[in-house]
Amino acid sequence: MKLQQLKIDGFGKFNNQVFDVYSENQLFFGENEAGKSTVYQFIRTILFGFPKKREILRDFTPVNGAIYGGKVIFEDKVYGKVTVERFKEKNKGQALVTLENGQTGNDLLLEKIIAPLTKEAFDQVFSFQQEQLSELNQLNEVRLQHLLLTVGLTGSERLTKMNDTFLKERQKLFKPSGRVPEINQKLRQLKKIEQQIEVVESQEATYQDKTRRMNTLTGLVEEAEKEKNYQSDLEKTILEQQKRFPMFIEWESLTKEFSENNQENASKLEEINQEVRNYRFLLGKEKELLESQGEQLETQSPAYHFYIENQQIFEELLDDQLAVESMTERRQLLEEQLLEYQESKETLYKKYRLSKEIVAINLSDDVEEEMMSLAKEEEELIREKVVLSNEKSRLVIRQKDMNYALTTVENQLSTDVKHPTKQGNKIDPLTQKMFSGLAIAVALLFLVLAVALGKTWIYLPVIILVGLGVFGFLTLGKTKTSTSTPEEVKEDYLLQLSESDEVEHSLYELENQLVGIETNLASLQNKKQDWSEAYGFSMKETMTLWLSRIPIYLQLQTIQEKEAEMTKNLAEIDRVLGSYSDLLSFAKQWIPLENRTPKESYQAMKHFVDEQQTYLKEQALSSNTHQSFQSQLNSLRNNLTDSKTKVLSMIDLPQVTTIDEALIWLKKQDLSKASQSRKAEIELSIESYFDLAKSYKLVEINQHLIRIKNKEDELAETISSYQDEFQALKYELGQMEKNGSLDTLYQQRENQLSVIRDLSDEWMTYKIAEELTQDVFQYLSDQQLPALLATVTSYFKILTDGTYLKVLVNNGQLYVRDNEQRRWSIIQLSTGTKDQLYMAFRLAFVHLHTEDYGAPVIIDDGWLHFDTKRKVTLFKLLSGFSKHTQVICLSSDQAVKAYFEAHDLSIVTIGKDGLN
Repeated sequence: MKLQQLKIDGFGKFNNQVFDVYSENQLFFGENEAGKSTVYQFIRTILFGFPKKREILRDFTPVNGAIYGGKVIFEDKVYGKVTVERFKEKNKGQALVTLENGQTGNDLLLEKIIAPLTKEAFDQVFSFQQEQLSELNQLNEVRLQHLLLTVGLTGSERLTKMNDTFLKERQKLFKPSGRVPEINQKLRQLKKIEQQIEVVESQEATYQDKTRRMNTLTGLVEEAEKEKNYQSDLEKTILEQQKRFPMFIEWESLTKEFSENNQENASKLEEINQEVRNYRFLLGKEKELLESQGEQLETQSPAYHFYIENQQIFEELLDDQLAVESMTERRQLLEEQLLEYQESKETLYKKYRLSKEIVAINLSDDVEEEMMSLAKEEEELIREKVVLSNEKSRLVIRQKDMNYALTTVENQLSTDVKHPTKQGNKIDPLTQKMFSGLAIAVALLFLVLAVALGKTWIYLPVIILVGLGVFGFLTLGKTKTSTSTPEEVKEDYLLQLSESDEVEHSLYELENQLVGIETNLASLQNKKQDWSEAYGFSMKETMTLWLSRIPIYLQLQTIQEKEAEMTKNLAEIDRVLGSYSDLLSFAKQWIPLENRTPKESYQAMKHFVDEQQTYLKEQALSSNTHQSFQSQLNSLRNNLTDSKTKVLSMIDLPQVTTIDEALIWLKKQDLSKASQSRKAEIELSIESYFDLAKSYKLVEINQHLIRIKNKEDELAETISSYQDEFQALKYELGQMEKNGSLDTLYQQRENQLSVIRDLSDEWMTYKIAEELTQDVFQYLSDQQLPALLATVTSYFKILTDGTYLKVLVNNGQLYVRDNEQRRWSIIQLSTGTKDQLYMAFRLAFVHLHTEDYGAPVIIDDGWLHFDTKRKVTLFKLLSGFSKHTQVICLSSDQAVKAYFEAHDLSIVTIGKDGLN
């Protein structure tokens, strides 16, 4: 199969795009995110179909609404030119295949054409990815050698991964020194039971030890209760922090404001204000002088006339500018707080999967106490019901088995059997399990070979082996050959009849207990129904789950109250700012106010006033008719400069360099007096709940509250476990006093041994499967290894530019030999050389099976650790390799592009400078 053209109607970022594949060695070049991987996924999707929902790792649906799909045109040795068309919304995603002779078909025809190529073989054998090279450096020498040989013999890592899976599953069951595996746990439990039996059998006096343990548990419960009460008090403190967090933010803002503005004493402030008033008096004189001169000018600005008429109003509005800016900053802070509340609420909704309709729940203390009591009762009843139901199921099965056995014995007695009865031969159960598991494991290995090699005849032994394995498990447990006399049969019949009566009596008692439990549960359900209708709880959930969510509901209610308060404050601020904006409406003809915030409007007004004052000064300066005017103006301005210098020197702050900044500073000093009183008032309200030396965030407070609730739940579970252990010890003491616990321990030991035997059989199955995988690997090595090593040696020699001359296997170990006849193990090679060896094994497998598959090789930047020299040798190898197998390279490497350009090879550029 040789790809010739890709027609993309809509796939990922490509729309109505055509890519022509001109040569056997083709490069798709583009920067990162240009769409190289999208090209690869398009080829894979058209050939093998759109992925199912559970398989989707990346969505390539067109974002602009284009039709999802396209065409791939390739040349086949048998069928000639083949066109494969596939669209997501057309024909349920099925392919439309058109041959050169006009014949058409669907996916069945496509599979026939490209067989034995499958999607798995395409991904694992003919696709080279950077991640495969990155994983090599994480393997030790043994696993790396095994991986390289597996890749060379099967084309992929699948056999190695299957062997690893068997090993992991086996180690989950048992490890010689493990603690987590299940058999290890069961063995420890068995050892514990044996120790208990030894203690009871030796009649050691453990009564006092258990009594002391009960006293210790009583102390532990008291300590846990104290810790739980502490956490409860801490929870109340955190809830108060949630409630008072807006006040803390306001206090923090005021504190920051005071830190930025140095407070001056009253006498100095009065001196500064006096000098500012003097500056304003001089400024007024200057304005009067300039206005008197301006009246004599023949041409005046209309805007200036408007300013002169409303000069007093503009001065008053300028005094409000600082208040508008301060209020705007306050509004921004409130918006940020409101956003934090909303994010906290959404986090709680998502984490606990709550419905927004049932948040408003207000339980009285009496109802909550009653609900807690009934929740414990409900849990206990459900637990008892499950235990009794399991016991009933076990007894019913036992009763059926006994009835069957009684019927058999009764038939023997009725026919008066005197000769031995042959009931069928049976193989040992363990042996039968092992051979059945072995048959299924071998079937799985043959199935892997069938998929990897594409040989359909291999499926026949797969079916036969699966049938044998299933038959072995189904026939497990058949009766063995036995010989019995009529007297023995009658004796056995009486014994089984007695046991059957005991089982029937036990079933009767269990039925009565279950009826009582069902009655109690029905009574609880009636009460739950009332609460469900009153508070909106779900009947499908337990009352324990109800109670666990109530604190979350209360937290959400608090957040909603804060949101409402914030929203109300924002509305009030917007109203006040709107009133300030309305004060400027009279000047909208001269000042651009449309689509501007109040703060921006006041800044525009300030700019307008400055322009008119500048205009006045320029007009006055251009007049040469009044020398006295100039003299007076110069004198006033000198006085203004002196006054300004005096004001700035008295303030003496680096951030105050102009008279306007000095006026703002004085305004802030006036405002800070009121803010200081507010800060002290807030500090009294929050100092008991906040460490004022620290900074707080609402999200952190909410997370802290959640951690406290989790800690309370853990303490409750700990207390419950202590109480359970206390009750268990109390029961054991009672049993020891009755001296009736030894039989129970014996039964527990037998049950544990039975479980261990079953788990051991399962462990043996995985062990055999692992060994069979190794045998299959060895078989493939014996059959294909000589040809493989010869091809790998040839490719590796080319890739290393003659540095290494041979790849060989000696005593099961993989080695390479250099041009000085020195032998090197794989782990001694550099990272780039190991990558070259891996590439040689992959290409060798494709070369050896090119007649079977005939698929193109697609390499996505598969030279991660290659330097320039190694890249050149790789491209030389690919040039020769592409003569019998098409090679498509996807890369953002400039060295790759330079090589293709230097050797006049085909390049398709995608991205900014190419196709997109």
